[in-house]
Amino acid sequence: MLLLALLAARTCASRDTEVSQEEAVEIAREEIDYEPDRVGVRFLPRGVQSRPSWAVSLATVGADGELTRVTVVVVDGRSGDVLEVRRGR
Repeated sequence: MLLLALLAARTCASRDTEVSQEEAVEIAREEIDYEPDRVGVRFLPRGVQSRPSWAVSLATVGADGELTRVTVVVVDGRSGDVLEVRRGR
């Protein structure tokens, strides 16, 4: 039981962010020059010390349902800095 409580406390602590999910999306939108049809957000701790980060996926969808543009922007969960931008298609 104690182990379970410690694990739960550590998981909750790792989501201690200054930047909300909504703020991360707004920061990520500043990195693109198109209006996305789809937006997805994932929380991911990065690095040895598990620094909180948001991975924001922004995409457009073609007439055939295929993704025509995909950009993933990783936003630091504490500072709001853009850590990485990956552009596809």
